[in-house]
Amino acid sequence: MGFKELISVIDKDRKLYVQMHRPPDPDCLASASVLSDMLQSVGFNPQIVYTGLISKPETMELIDNLGIKLIRLDTESNKQLIRAEDQIIVVDCQKENSNVARLPGEYIACIDHHPALADASYPYADIRPEYGACSSLIYEYAADFGYEISPVQAALMIYGIRIDTDDLSRRKYLMDIDIFSALYKIANLDILSSIGRNAIRPEDISTTIIAYENLTIKNNVAYSFAGDDKAKESLAELADKLISLADVSFVVVYSKCFNGYNFSIRSQINALHAGKIAKYAFSKVNGDGGGHMFMAGGLIPKVTFMDLLGGRAVMERVISIIEDAIENVNNEANGAVATV
Repeated sequence: MGFKELISVIDKDRKLYVQMHRPPDPDCLASASVLSDMLQSVGFNPQIVYTGLISKPETMELIDNLGIKLIRLDTESNKQLIRAEDQIIVVDCQKENSNVARLPGEYIACIDHHPALADASYPYADIRPEYGACSSLIYEYAADFGYEISPVQAALMIYGIRIDTDDLSRRKYLMDIDIFSALYKIANLDILSSIGRNAIRPEDISTTIIAYENLTIKNNVAYSFAGDDKAKESLAELADKLISLADVSFVVVYSKCFNGYNFSIRSQINALHAGKIAKYAFSKVNGDGGGHMFMAGGLIPKVTFMDLLGGRAVMERVISIIEDAIENVNNEANGAVATV
């Protein structure tokens, strides 16, 4: 797999789009931006697209300060932009993910570092979950093809790798460490040091307070309800904070949204595979979930909780769903049969 193989499946006579997940995080943004520039360097004219609201200050800062051009599709002027004959490359995600809007074009390629979905199918697919960040894959594309990454691009990719590997603290992702080192040598360090400054919003503080007030710890698993309509990025940040609590090895943070409940999950031990537990738990209640060993997320539809009244009842149901998933995933790992 590589950049030459990717461009071999692209038709120059059809429009080309690079799609990000909803909402795009720094790694997704870096991967899409650099890949788009690489495609432009060989004569293509891709446009980067996404849906949903980008609310994180550092993400908006990256877009504004680095001049990254994006098209938000779920607006009145753009909702009919992509046609059935157009080509789409998904980056840092897969078309079947719950956080990816299904577009009418043809999905010709996928570049991702999350575990492969069983029903995923593309003319070109490069899915490598052994990497901690999609930016690392894009770096390898650039290095193998001879594309020169600029200092600004290197800074953006470094930030993406840092976020997705928890500042390189997870030993599993040794390849990302080597790529981080290579990028650091060429990165614009002034830009890198400025990314994320003044990133905390007043509403983030109130969300954190709500999450700690609604915290339950059971069998070394921390569960927390963060309130209604919280951004997925906020849930992820809360999960990262709670995993550092004493005697906690697994974290489940959730927020009520218009169509159900969004979840962010973290694990710090191999025995509790976050992605497998999320996939099992949410699929059992007609939801969607998955991810890596240490990070995962998902959605449980509203109908799952329609018969419950009050936040405490929902929390008890969440605990039951997750405990059942942990038991079944552990049984499967030990040789017992678990069905999804």
